Amino acid sequence: MSLRNKSALVTGGIRGIGAAICEIFLENGLKNLAVLDLNSEDLSILKVWENKFPVASIKFYQVDVSNQEELEKCYVDFTQSIESLDQGLEQGLDIVVNCAGIFNESKFRQVIDVNLSGVIGSTLLAIEHMRLDKGKGRGGIVVNIASVVGLQPVSLMPSYSATKSGIITFTNCVAHNRDRLGIRFLTICPSNTDTKLGSENSRNVTFFEADKKIITEVIKSYKSQRPDEFAKAFLPVLEKGTSGSVWIIEGGELTEATAPKVLY
Repeated sequence: MSLRNKSALVTGGIRGIGAAICEIFLENGLKNLAVLDLNSEDLSILKVWENKFPVASIKFYQVDVSNQEELEKCYVDFTQSIESLDQGLEQGLDIVVNCAGIFNESKFRQVIDVNLSGVIGSTLLAIEHMRLDKGKGRGGIVVNIASVVGLQPVSLMPSYSATKSGIITFTNCVAHNRDRLGIRFLTICPSNTDTKLGSENSRNVTFFEADKKIITEVIKSYKSQRPDEFAKAFLPVLEKGTSGSVWIIEGGELTEATAPKVLY
């Protein structure tokens, strides 16, 4: 799938997996990029991208994805900016990647609000701005980032596992029998990835009823990968992923998982 002259919105895009996705999009000719993130402490990566990809239009939005009103304003502003930049051309929002997430079992409500409610809210907004059947967009792709623990829950992270399982179920339900939207809905489940979130997980501050030995065993049980390795494996899914499909990226390798069966 060519990304040239395409527009994408990525939540959680300042660091880790989200930043790696943004960078590989830009490397492949993406024209318009919206980077959404609550973190605004270190935005140096934006300057790096602007210098490295001068042709691309990059907009940053500081936003809490669990706040639907804030999120909607970002969508409206970005889609309007695309229209103003590309007057006279057929243009619109083509790709949305919902990557924002947190991990802390001691703050389960926040985990649910960001990881699950944030993905649901952003996906519903993406539909309204991209759907073909009501003439609001030209179709596209929505990719929701879950986790391997959404497929195989881990008792040390019950709230986190629940949110990631919820993302898989929600995405499959939205995709089911909705070809009329002109949108493909995909779920990607990363394994252990070397990010700030991953490093925080290695400390005994965020797990549920677990000692350091068990935490170490759990982390070692997954093949690790760098964010850039994840991104390289991620890109082919945009081309070959069918709506409702679920994919695992572990150790930089892509495999398709068995998606739960959806009724009706």
